[in-house]
Amino acid sequence: MDKTAINSRTAGRRNEKIVLSLLAGHGPLSQSRICEMTNLGSSTVSTIVSRLREKQWIQETPLPSGRRGAKPVLIRLNPQGGHLVAVEINPHTVRIGLFNFHCELTDQISIPIGTNHSVENVLRLLEINIRGLVSKADIQPDKILGIGVTLSGSITPDGIVELSSPLGWKMVPLRRLLEERLDWPIELYSTKVRLLAEIRSQPSLQSKNIIYFNIADGVGSTFLIDGRLISGATRRSGEIGHITILPNGPQCGCGHRGCLEALISGPALLKKMLLETADLGETDFRRRLAAVRSPEQALEELAEAVRSRNPYALSVRNFIADHLCYAAAAAVNLFDPDVLILAGYVNQPFADYFTQRLYEYFPDHVYDFASRHIEILPARAGKGALIQGAAAALFQNTISPF
Repeated sequence: MDKTAINSRTAGRRNEKIVLSLLAGHGPLSQSRICEMTNLGSSTVSTIVSRLREKQWIQETPLPSGRRGAKPVLIRLNPQGGHLVAVEINPHTVRIGLFNFHCELTDQISIPIGTNHSVENVLRLLEINIRGLVSKADIQPDKILGIGVTLSGSITPDGIVELSSPLGWKMVPLRRLLEERLDWPIELYSTKVRLLAEIRSQPSLQSKNIIYFNIADGVGSTFLIDGRLISGATRRSGEIGHITILPNGPQCGCGHRGCLEALISGPALLKKMLLETADLGETDFRRRLAAVRSPEQALEELAEAVRSRNPYALSVRNFIADHLCYAAAAAVNLFDPDVLILAGYVNQPFADYFTQRLYEYFPDHVYDFASRHIEILPARAGKGALIQGAAAALFQNTISPF
C-alpha cells in the first residue's frame, strides 16, 4: 500500500511537470489540447490543472463561445507563480538576477568582489545581496523555487567546485555552504549554460550543431550536438583553454604551463600588454592600461588603440587571432558544427576581424572544408548571458519531468 501511494505521488508530480513543460514550450493551451498532446485522460488533466491552480503556477482565461455550457479555457504559466534566482560568480563581480516563472529577468544587481576572492567573502556577498534582492521585490520566500549558480570551473554533480582557476578555488563544497546560509534549493552549473541564453535569444539555433567559443576571464568552449549539450564523463568537456599551446610557457591557473588560457584570456592579455609596453616604450598605451580596474576594461583600451591603428595593439589583436584560429580549427575537425559562436569580452570587440581570419584559415586547416557550411556568428545574449543561462537551466530543471 505504501509503495502504491509513493508511486502515485511520483506519477502526479511527473504529470504536473509534463503539463508545465508543454505550457512553457507551446504557450497557452486548452485542457482538451493538453489531453491530446499528453495522452492523459480528461479527469487526470483536470486534477493536474486543479493542483497547479492551487500553487498559483497557472493562469486561466475563458474564451468567447456561442455554445451553451462551460466555456473553453486557455491555460498559461503564471509569470508571478514562482521566481528563480540566478547568480554568476567571476573574479571581478558577483551578478545576481531575479527571474519570473516565464524565465524573464525582472531585476538584477552587480557587486564588485575586489581582490578578495576568498570563499567566505563570496558567500557573505551572496547571502546579503540575494536576500536583499528578494526582499526588495516583496516576494514571499516560498515563491522562490531555487537558486542557480554558475562559475568557470570543474563542478561535480553533488555541487563541489573541484577547480576554478580564475577564482583560485579548489575542492570547495559550494552547494552545501550556500544551503547552510540560504533557505532555498541550490543548483550549480558550469559556464556552459550561457549557450542556453544564446539559444533563447536566437531560437533557430536550437536545431543547429554549435561550438560556442568563449574568451573572457577564462577560455572555454561549449558544444551543442544533435540538440544536446555535451558534458562528458566528468562534466569537463569543452576545456579547450587548457590545451597546451606553448610548452614551458606562462603558468596557467590550472597548474600547467603554456595553456591557451594562459595566453589569450583577459587576465593573461593584460599581463602580457603591461610587460611588453614597458619594454617597447609604449608609454601612452601603457599609462591607460595601468589605470584600468579589470581585464575587461583593458580589452576596451586595446580595441580603442586598434581603431587608432596603434601598431602594438594591432600585433596583440593578431596574436589573439592566431591562437583562436588554431584552436577553433581543431574544435571544428572534432565536432563538425553548423555554427561557430564567438563570445566573451576578448572576442566581442574584434568579432568581424576574427570571423574574416577564421574563414581565411579554415580552408587549409579544416578537413574537407569545401563541403562544409559553417556560419560564424557573434554572441548576442550580452553581458547577462550567464545569469540568463543559469536561470534557463534552473527553470528547465524545475519543470522537466525527466
